[in-house]
Amino acid sequence: MKIDAQTLQADVVKLSEAVLRRELLKSTPLNLRRFLRYLVLFLLFPGMVFGFRTGMVITLCFCALLGGVLVCGSPAAATVSIYSWLALGVGVMGFVQVGVVRKTLAENARRRLYRPAQKGLKHAQTAPQQLALSWQPHPGQKDFLVSSLVFRAPKKGIYAFLLSVANYDGRRIITGGVTGTTIVHAQGRPGQQLQSLTLYRLEAGVHELSWAVPEAAKGAPRATVSLLNRAE
Repeated sequence: MKIDAQTLQADVVKLSEAVLRRELLKSTPLNLRRFLRYLVLFLLFPGMVFGFRTGMVITLCFCALLGGVLVCGSPAAATVSIYSWLALGVGVMGFVQVGVVRKTLAENARRRLYRPAQKGLKHAQTAPQQLALSWQPHPGQKDFLVSSLVFRAPKKGIYAFLLSVANYDGRRIITGGVTGTTIVHAQGRPGQQLQSLTLYRLEAGVHELSWAVPEAAKGAPRATVSLLNRAE
């Protein structure tokens, strides 16, 4: 979907809802690649739900117990142990899957909220177009750089911003805040230009939008941000 100054708010809302549905489906078994990977992991190593180290200790203890049962000449007991282990893995997988879906639902609910305006912000932009971003050390995250844009929303609505990074070096780009934020896509390969389209649900007033990247030897990335639509 192309977004420009003539794009209707109803169309932007539909796009936002479509992206949120896409993210929800990714957290369900319909995302076969992730579901099968987790299924194999927890089916064979159910203790991994407590973390790698604890999971390995639990797995080694089970293997030792199974080996002892076999040495004692109790194949029936060994069979019961194996089936019990697999059943435990299925239960753990179900528990993890429910937790992932619930987390995504809660996150989507926050993304549907409108960000309240902030007070005390100065030098607000009203229609930034290819505005160059400046980066500073992140005050809350060591070895990260942060850049922000102060934007004045004339009215309540969904605003689409395009972040462009020249000569993208593969660093992870973090969009600040979950509330009211929907990331439509982030496309780009190292050595090329990266473009990230983000929708923000904003109340009328002034807002601070921010992005963060890990600090690297190459220094701060060259990035610009543009507003694509308007809420009128």
